[in-house]
Amino acid sequence: MAEEAHTAEEAHTEAAQMGGMPPMLAYTLRAPIQGQTGTALIKIGQGSNVQTLTPNGAKDQSWWFVILDANKPATIVQQVVTQDNKTVPSGFDNYMNNPAYLFAVVTQVLSNGQVPQGPLYAFLTAHGAGRELQKLEQISSYTLPPYGLFARVSYVLTGQGGPGGIAYERSSFSEPAVLELSLMPQMNGQPPYSICDSYTFVH
Repeated sequence: MAEEAHTAEEAHTEAAQMGGMPPMLAYTLRAPIQGQTGTALIKIGQGSNVQTLTPNGAKDQSWWFVILDANKPATIVQQVVTQDNKTVPSGFDNYMNNPAYLFAVVTQVLSNGQVPQGPLYAFLTAHGAGRELQKLEQISSYTLPPYGLFARVSYVLTGQGGPGGIAYERSSFSEPAVLELSLMPQMNGQPPYSICDSYTFVH
């Protein structure tokens, strides 16, 4: 299923590059790792049309869970900022299992000891988290917060809701995690949008 989805995505990307479909929207997510360097954010679009989404009630040592409307991707449908690294935010599974939505999980100045545990870890892996999250988990397993080799980590996960949806992730223990993707319309140029592993820029 994943291989078929990637093949379809590659065909869409090739068509876009050949001018066979309308332009995509740049889709960039950033998870700050140091304090006083801004909030977690999502940027959609490029040039003068870019829209920036930030957490409602942003705070350090937190996870930002956000649901976007696939028909109007700069529209936040639901969001939660939490410092709980074990509990799944209430009601989010319903959105993340629905292809009408896009989801993102972005950290903000996260402590090494705040990587997901238990139900939250299982929830994220069920929705596409993999080696990037596992890397942070392993680092956390041999360092004792607040001491150890790395005091802070950063992580981003985003994907398409629904069964078999593609997800992308990025993590770091040394710098902000930045994930640069694109939002791709249907072949007729109309929404809903899907996430595409491609760069989009002004040229």
